[in-house]
Amino acid sequence: MSGVSPYIHALKGRLRIKVIQIKGSAQKAMEVEQQLRELEGVRYVRANPTTGNVLIRYHPDTIEQSAVLDALQRLGYLQQGGAVQPPDGGHSWAIERLGEAMTETLVRTTMELAVQRLVSALI
Repeated sequence: MSGVSPYIHALKGRLRIKVIQIKGSAQKAMEVEQQLRELEGVRYVRANPTTGNVLIRYHPDTIEQSAVLDALQRLGYLQQGGAVQPPDGGHSWAIERLGEAMTETLVRTTMELAVQRLVSALI
């Protein structure tokens, strides 16, 4: 069972991520909002308990996207409760999955930025 969100969408200064633990829980949504707002560089957080999405706007010159994702993982919001851990304790497995998700996000973000620049150049 994966400990990484099945959905991450990122643009420079903006991150939207599916956090399974907050879906259906207004209490958890408020908790994640409060905890992420305490991070230096985070300027806006909205956690939606109906969809399970968390929208985070941040100052990319102050905090990197990876630091926001690391904070979510440290706070336990990127881990599914009751997951069976692999024999190595889950550490390398979780890091590998996080790395894959971050790589996918980086590629997607780079492609979106390239398309935006291309469209701007054509206009």
